[in-house]
Amino acid sequence: MRALRESDREMRLLDLARARGASLLAVLLSVMGCASLAVNPCDTVPDRDGKYFGRFFLGVATLGLSEVTIQQEEVRQAYTGSPGCPPPSGVRVVSASHADPAGGRSVALGTLVNSTPWTLVVYLNQDPDARGAEPLTFLFPATSIQLAFQPGEYRLVARPTGASGLPRLTWSREMEIDRRVRGFKLEFEQANFE
Repeated sequence: MRALRESDREMRLLDLARARGASLLAVLLSVMGCASLAVNPCDTVPDRDGKYFGRFFLGVATLGLSEVTIQQEEVRQAYTGSPGCPPPSGVRVVSASHADPAGGRSVALGTLVNSTPWTLVVYLNQDPDARGAEPLTFLFPATSIQLAFQPGEYRLVARPTGASGLPRLTWSREMEIDRRVRGFKLEFEQANFE
């Protein structure tokens, strides 16, 4: 009878040790998985929303300990940029006139917005007055276009086109895209051409 009680006691201790081990493993896995909840540049909108949802519940469950790990991962990603992110499907990739050799496959998603009342002809890394210069695109009023810029130096030129009496001013910018830049917005306004 005594041997049976001792065996029963050992089984209870073994079950208790397993339960504690399982709960410890669950806590370790949840804390280790915090870095995977960091929002990174390659995430789609549903991925980002899922991570924010998971962060809320994980933060509640671990009393905020996970948020430190998530923030550290986001800071690390901000410093390293987005070298492996492919551009969104359907977005044209443009090359720099002087490419950054350290840029790798990273791209910055640039949105060009026409807020003028005219159609703009946009040139990239070309002199618009040179014979045979082909425009990058035509931007109609109140439209925009997204382009994936590889790291390096660019020259962007825009001119109003399409009707007589338009201003003959040219908007021109030299810009350098760093490999850590995720995206930017460039808005053409009427004041740029007056």
